[in-house]
Amino acid sequence: MKHSRFSRLILWLLLAMPGTTFPIDAQNPQGNSSAAQNGDKEQLRLVVILSRHGVRSPTWAQDRLDTYSALPWPKWSVAPGYLTPRGFDLVKAFGRFDRASFAKNGLVAESGCADGARTYIWADTDQRTMESGRAMAEGLFPSCPPAVHSLAAGENDPLFHPAHRGRQLEAKPVKTALKSEGASQPDREQSELLTEMQRVLMGCPPERACTSVHVPQSSLLGTPNSAGNRDGDSVPTVRGPLAQASSFAEDFLLEYAEGMPNDQVGWGRVDEPQLRRFLALHSENFDLTHRTTAAARLEASNMLFHILRTLDQGVEQRPVEDAVGPVNNKIVVLVGHDTNLAGVAALLGLHWTLDGRRDDTPPGTELTFELWQNESGAYFVRATVAMQTLKQMRELRELSLDTPPAREVLTVDERGTEANTCRWDDFQGIVNAAIDKSSVFKFQPN
Repeated sequence: MKHSRFSRLILWLLLAMPGTTFPIDAQNPQGNSSAAQNGDKEQLRLVVILSRHGVRSPTWAQDRLDTYSALPWPKWSVAPGYLTPRGFDLVKAFGRFDRASFAKNGLVAESGCADGARTYIWADTDQRTMESGRAMAEGLFPSCPPAVHSLAAGENDPLFHPAHRGRQLEAKPVKTALKSEGASQPDREQSELLTEMQRVLMGCPPERACTSVHVPQSSLLGTPNSAGNRDGDSVPTVRGPLAQASSFAEDFLLEYAEGMPNDQVGWGRVDEPQLRRFLALHSENFDLTHRTTAAARLEASNMLFHILRTLDQGVEQRPVEDAVGPVNNKIVVLVGHDTNLAGVAALLGLHWTLDGRRDDTPPGTELTFELWQNESGAYFVRATVAMQTLKQMRELRELSLDTPPAREVLTVDERGTEANTCRWDDFQGIVNAAIDKSSVFKFQPN
């Protein structure tokens, strides 16, 4: 697609190099050293989890979706953009796994409620994020789920959406970055995928010409991609075929993860291999809109700053201004959106390939920052990413230490040391250099 083949080759080579990213062993799901597993040299002190909400219904209204397809899209049991009951169960399963994983590393007890008092969950104000927070709480501490904190329902939270808070952010550098990526004209690979998706939307038979097929009111094809601002949004995004296809690929993923019958997933024309192909369009769109440096600095600086302050509070063991949650927490969970994960990852230079997909953030994905302390008292940070595989979501599989989600330990800004850890002083320097301080807002809990 629009990233050069050479740059993609370099990325894949980096991912394959020893010391860059490591798959997580089922018996060592955090990817920690044997010393940390034994608990005699390194101790896990705090985890800050930035997670995406669980499986939701499409955010577009049904009548809008139907203008792009020959047949009506499947009907959902919840309002547009709401977490589904199955989505709740999938996040809850992730929480149960996290509890087992953290207990194995000595952060919390395997059972009981004592550690619930040292767990703080802050969610964005959408129904899907607040309910995902509750699902996580029930998974972590089923007998005594901790409260989920947030601003009032529907209120804009600048932790998750800083560009909407009280000022117009400069959009020109974002538009320049988008244009420099060549978003206006799709390359051959992108064009082929767009054509495949248009055939699915039109109900064309596989590998046969589209004849006597109802033509939808709207089409993916025929207009160029462009950069622009949505109404009320100061951060530019891509408009046109790529953006539309990205949204539809996500909707097919949601149908698949929701466990809909095969004949309802893309009207029976999107199986798992086809879904994986379409999700490349979603990743490409996010590369252009949320992973460009200019966009990430506008959208994610505030979140990354508060993650840093929360970890700093864990190091200092005293109240730190703008940290999320009170002092002495062991687990802090921030329940937001895929845009939050993509932006923070971009600022830190984090990349991953999980379940065969590059930099994907399906529902429930967790980007976790672990604060460790070694025997000399020094602190270091390890970043991990975890997601349920397509099959795990499709089949609502239980997660355990023996059957974990797909996970990787990540290299922060190419400064990882042994086991891809980052010394605390280095991590502070990396974050402070990456963020745009003019895009940082005070954290104001309810």
